Amino acid sequence: MPLRITAVETVLLRVPLQQRTITDSQSKVDEVEFLQVIVRTDGGVTGYGMNWSYTPGLRAAQVMLEENYKSVLLGQDPVMRKEILRRCFFTNHFVGRVGAARVALAAIDFALWDLACRAAGQPLWRYLGAARDRVKAYSTDGGWLTWSVEELIRDATKLVERGFDAVKIKLGRPDPREDFERVGAVRRAVGPKIKIMTDVNCAWTLPIAKYWGMKLAEHEVFWLEEPMKPEDVRSHAELARAIAVPVAVGETLYTKEEFRDYIEAGAVGIVQCDATKVMGVDEWLEVAALASAYNLPVIPHTNVQQKLHVQLAAATPGVMMVENCYESINEIWEEPIYVKEGYYSLPQQPGLGLQLREEVIQRHRVG
Repeated sequence: MPLRITAVETVLLRVPLQQRTITDSQSKVDEVEFLQVIVRTDGGVTGYGMNWSYTPGLRAAQVMLEENYKSVLLGQDPVMRKEILRRCFFTNHFVGRVGAARVALAAIDFALWDLACRAAGQPLWRYLGAARDRVKAYSTDGGWLTWSVEELIRDATKLVERGFDAVKIKLGRPDPREDFERVGAVRRAVGPKIKIMTDVNCAWTLPIAKYWGMKLAEHEVFWLEEPMKPEDVRSHAELARAIAVPVAVGETLYTKEEFRDYIEAGAVGIVQCDATKVMGVDEWLEVAALASAYNLPVIPHTNVQQKLHVQLAAATPGVMMVENCYESINEIWEEPIYVKEGYYSLPQQPGLGLQLREEVIQRHRVG
């Protein structure tokens, strides 16, 4: 008999980082906000969804979920996931088609996928069909903008010793010369075989991005991430034509149509689609298929929810590697996964792996 959804619960949490405050060109982070979504059924199977932000704001997503989306889910067969999401989307699309609205919808999508995987007794990567049995990792858990050159070098060297062969450095200091010199110092420290990625977090203008993007090729930078504001597809296309370093975008794109526009304009070289920003697993898979049709690599943006993107990566041939960040709070999850010798192990428990530990919920819940 089909399952029916009998209850939908939400919990808002703020979890402090277990390390010093981290910074990029736009943000200063000392805690991470989570929205846990729990979908219960009459068959005793429960699905867990989640979304996150490193700035306060998920209260808006929680309100949308409680006041708009919950009534759509109750009584429904969770197998009808795509129709449920379509109906949820149109309950409040006049007040939110992206941003907080998508964040809430993605959390619902994850819970419904989690239900399907748990009912089948499979982790997501097996349920989808696997392309690999381990996933390569690169580190973003360092390289922060306020760190000294000595700290950058020390951190990158330790990561290489752990088995990472790819590390990211944040850019966006008031004087781009400092950014360039910092990247050069790390390149000299780690040698020519280690990939160095750079991330501007949307802080540059087109003239700055063109000049310093060309200069970064001297240090064999693997990609230049989010150089400018994401709404400006034309400038990203002009930049991509002007520099040798691939342009990476996706962290702040919320729809498959936005990815289509970037890809068709030749404005992206690395597709960084994030399932927590688009409308969940289904739309992420559509973006990955679109990227594959244009022979573009997919490297999902991820910070705290590694297990989700690691499983999607394991099931998607075009994914090169997955980001590793915020390791200090890895223990908040049921069955956390770790990087060993540069690779993620794959989860074995059924589901998506987005269930927060109960003691974490009780300690850090808001309201």
